[in-house]
Amino acid sequence: MKRVRFLQVALTAVAALSLFLSGTVVATAATPDQGAVATKYASVGGARGYLGRPVTPLRCGLAAGGCYRQYSGGSIYWSSASGAHVALGGIRARWGTFGWESGFLGYPLTDENCTLVSRGCVQKFQGGLIYWQSSVGAHAAHGGILSKYAQMGYENSPLGYPRSDEACTGTTSKTCTQQFLGGTIVWRTGKGTSVTPSSGSIGYVVNKRRPNSPIGRAPSDLVVVGNQYLRREAANQLLAMVRGAAGSGVGITTVSGFRSYWTQLAVYNQYVAQYGRAYADTISARAGYSEHQTGLVMDIGNPNGACGLSACFATTPAGAFAANNAWRYGFIVRYPNGYTAITGYAFEPWHLRYVGVRVSTAMHNLGYRTLEQYFGLPAAPNY
Repeated sequence: MKRVRFLQVALTAVAALSLFLSGTVVATAATPDQGAVATKYASVGGARGYLGRPVTPLRCGLAAGGCYRQYSGGSIYWSSASGAHVALGGIRARWGTFGWESGFLGYPLTDENCTLVSRGCVQKFQGGLIYWQSSVGAHAAHGGILSKYAQMGYENSPLGYPRSDEACTGTTSKTCTQQFLGGTIVWRTGKGTSVTPSSGSIGYVVNKRRPNSPIGRAPSDLVVVGNQYLRREAANQLLAMVRGAAGSGVGITTVSGFRSYWTQLAVYNQYVAQYGRAYADTISARAGYSEHQTGLVMDIGNPNGACGLSACFATTPAGAFAANNAWRYGFIVRYPNGYTAITGYAFEPWHLRYVGVRVSTAMHNLGYRTLEQYFGLPAAPNY
């Protein structure tokens, strides 16, 4: 009888070992949904997939009643609220630095997605996202900063990928900052978020309180479009807009594109001499503070010159087409009617600023009329 029992125990142990090696775990009261882990493992190829063979048994009793199993190539985590998902590589390592499932990120809600621009990856967790890209490594985004990043278009926005985790100072009144490839997002208690794009990026904001940096800078990728100069990407999109307008029977001409620091100085001084400084400051930028210096602005006109550089341009065919369609090509009317208290300038329906299709579309869909509003920056009515 003892020998029979011994054989039964031995056979049970062998069976358990076999199940362990195959990735299958016998259900117990402590593993209420162990089947989800086994199913997930099988769905990614089992022992022959990228996870390889299991190196631990299924372990439960984690935060919120979760379970996990470690494999040679990564882990599978499960909880009733999140389901079963794979964690591996640089994203898994960064998640670990935040305390795994017990940290602010909680459990993964998805597997990693590595189909992003520039071969980046992202994984969604209960408390935020972790991005990985070869040039910056893996970093988390969450809370108010993530909300602003999402609103702007995530990694496809001018910000690109995060290149740091957020860093916070203060206790009752906190300031949190996170660096991205294309700029910085800052969140402050009671004040929300603001974005500062990197100098030189297509999303960089120039206004009366934010000069070009350096103040005399000139872009290196200027090309001819019409009889003016624009940065290459903006020029290509402007040509597409001109073709789109022509297809609707509307002609658009180029009037004024890139201006150097010294050209802007001459233009501004001419207005001061003609109208006085106070009025000149509402219709022209001082040298170093002009958007034209970015190479991302084009003043447009009608082929017959109707209402050139005048408010009535808005009622002309070219003005109407720009107002209704410029956003489709990555442009915005930078100084819209009724927003002088924010932009510092009178209505200029001819002044188109290139910000990229992602940003212009987001601004259009969300109802933002100025870059100051979109980026959460202070109004700039004066110097």
